[in-house]
Amino acid sequence: MLSPERTIEDRDAGDWDAPLHDRGHPPEPVAGTFISLAAAAAPADTLRRFRLSQADLMPTVRRLELDWPCSVAMMRRFAEYVTGVPVYHPRDPESRSGSPIPVLFLCLQKGLGAYDAAADESDDRRLLAFVDGLCQEAARLLSGIALFTPDNDCWMAGNGVALHGWLATCDARGVTVHRSQRRGASHQRVLSAIGRYVVLARERAILERVRRADATP
Repeated sequence: MLSPERTIEDRDAGDWDAPLHDRGHPPEPVAGTFISLAAAAAPADTLRRFRLSQADLMPTVRRLELDWPCSVAMMRRFAEYVTGVPVYHPRDPESRSGSPIPVLFLCLQKGLGAYDAAADESDDRRLLAFVDGLCQEAARLLSGIALFTPDNDCWMAGNGVALHGWLATCDARGVTVHRSQRRGASHQRVLSAIGRYVVLARERAILERVRRADATP
């Protein structure tokens, strides 16, 4: 809880990761956002929906899981972090008939597409392509976004807290989406937080070696 003499703006001037909770300074909803909320579902159920609805991507999923069995845990952890709750509304009304798409689906599509595009690369570079595609798309869609409960608890993707766990503590029906310039909603914070949560320590070390090798002249 912020003290009476501290404002939300004071808090944003620092690098605080704790969820925001301040009844005295409720957020202002912003019209026109292209992210909204759907009914909450278990991460495993959302992943199952993805597999059933994306038959054309299943050969890529099977190749990824065969090459890197750890990718099963990565996708599960990513589903925990993002869930199927935030949905994207395409700007193009012709895109999938203009129907909303779970952010989770869009990110997995991007990651799997990057994995396919790197088919001629080494195993570790293909994994890096998948992870980068997945996390970059999540950062693109979720940066600048904050979710608020009616009593002003806040979730931002850059704060390192999985959305599935956060939603378990509140009534998702009362959660609203807002635009935010707070640090926890910045592109780099979202990208880093999701990468740390999704990629396990062993694979993180492998990918860091690849990045260092690519950066060496």
